[in-house]
Amino acid sequence: MTERYRKQWEALGTNDPYWAVLADPRKKDGRWNKAEFFQTGIDEIDSLLIKISRLGIQLKFELAIDYGCGVGRLSRALSTSFQHVLGIDISDSMLSEARSANTGFDNIQFLRNNGDSLSGVADETVDFIYSNIVLQHSPRKIQRLLIREFCRVLRPGATLIFQTPSHPNMGTISGFLYLMLSNRILNIARRIWFGKGHVFEVHTIRKDEVLKLLRNEGLSVLEAERDDSAGPTFVSYRYFALKG
Repeated sequence: MTERYRKQWEALGTNDPYWAVLADPRKKDGRWNKAEFFQTGIDEIDSLLIKISRLGIQLKFELAIDYGCGVGRLSRALSTSFQHVLGIDISDSMLSEARSANTGFDNIQFLRNNGDSLSGVADETVDFIYSNIVLQHSPRKIQRLLIREFCRVLRPGATLIFQTPSHPNMGTISGFLYLMLSNRILNIARRIWFGKGHVFEVHTIRKDEVLKLLRNEGLSVLEAERDDSAGPTFVSYRYFALKG
């Protein structure tokens, strides 16, 4: 499964890496302006830091991980606040573009992983992990493994924030179709609609399962806020948690 997933993202990173990160239909086929693209990352992290402050979280601005970094949209934004940023992704083609696009940011390191672990990161060494519109592209089993890995590498007192869909939105036709059809069948429609090299899957993991998993790993969940970045097909959440 991880090999199929990796191949999808190698194709996306080769054919249209910026659109694959932010799939605005108006920006397909290389139409993202790079300055505009990276500004979305700055805006997102600025908004996130305000939210973190409102929750009363006190960050330690040493090492941050941007998991599923793609071309470094959020890594670049995080690098202005953190001493060191580790951008991790499964796709060599995405990482190649990330390194090329972020040559002026010396405190960012880009690392390829195998899609289901953080094997290159030592236990309890990371101060902050952020992952947005990333875990949803991995099957539920892999999402569980990755969440456990996030918990493993965080220092005591460190912060974890990530987004993933909980379940299909049955108030939408697309949510009903997602429930009835497998990703393999939906991929046929995606190839027709987006093109052969523009296919990525979406997977869910229920909110109650995520909350239980985090608590079993010793994290306290401050908030699970509704988040619509996965689109109207899904009921999605963004989780804010602290390691005890």
